[in-house]
Amino acid sequence: MRIVKILKIEEIKPVSLILGSSRAEVAIDPNSSFFIKPAFNAANAGATIYESKLYLQHAINKSYIKKVLLVADWRMFNDERMSKIDNIESLFLNKYHIYRYLLNFKVLEDSIYTINNNKQPSLYYDLGNMKEYYFQDIIIANGGHYKTMLSEEKKYYKLLSNNNLYKDTQKSSLLDFIEILELCYKNDIELDIVFGPSHIRQWEAFDYYKDYETLLTWKKDLVEIVQKVANKFNKIPFRIVDFAVYNEYTSEKIPTEENQSMVYHYEGSHYKPKLGEMLLKSLSSGDYHNNFGVELNNNNIDSHLQKLREDRNKFINTKEYRKEVFGE
Repeated sequence: MRIVKILKIEEIKPVSLILGSSRAEVAIDPNSSFFIKPAFNAANAGATIYESKLYLQHAINKSYIKKVLLVADWRMFNDERMSKIDNIESLFLNKYHIYRYLLNFKVLEDSIYTINNNKQPSLYYDLGNMKEYYFQDIIIANGGHYKTMLSEEKKYYKLLSNNNLYKDTQKSSLLDFIEILELCYKNDIELDIVFGPSHIRQWEAFDYYKDYETLLTWKKDLVEIVQKVANKFNKIPFRIVDFAVYNEYTSEKIPTEENQSMVYHYEGSHYKPKLGEMLLKSLSSGDYHNNFGVELNNNNIDSHLQKLREDRNKFINTKEYRKEVFGE
């Protein structure tokens, strides 16, 4: 889908762009009233912040971008591979490189398989967002939400990098984040950055492999970078909102029966379009009622992180979680 989205940007010429990983790809609807139309969801499964930067650059070159939503998560900054496609940069430069890539034998082989199985409906809508049935089928195959969560949480963060470096290149992902900020300032683009409302169990899986404080430090790093780049351009800092907090939505009860469905989440990492639309409405109104989200800046980041530590102790028992998931 990475290649298709490159071509779709050229075709649609979006004014609004959504960047992020599969969390944003399934949960953020470009048809929402939050976006200036036409809007396009350029998020990709397993996308890194480097790949997100390339899609932004491409959209700026091919259309008049006025609004960008970046749904940032820690994995995008610490993935095993800087890009899921080798020499992905060339695909943005010339369609010839895209066609050459598609003629690669392995890609051609995969394409033939797809054609032979074309009775399967498309995973994506025309504007780039993923259809829900993909995750619904996974949950059914795994025996329900709870079993899916257990399976994912045991391994999700196990092989990822640290210190905001891509594991394969050891290059800094924070530099790519800075470039995104600078591109938006230079091109008069309104940028919103959010941490998405994944289930609170996800952060316990993170804590097991990476330490919860690492996640909090990452959030603070991004807030400070946003302020520094704003100062450099003598501009107001771009809005950055934390929806990865503790509340009734992110702590949604997990049904143990395989035929019961969750309202807001598929599993710990991915949340549903219903919760994604609530996020967009909060951004539109600036109203983050019932602790649904918190707008961050240099003045409140430390107190916000302290509240997250306190709320974590209120909402989840870490010892019980580790025993349940990791057998410890």
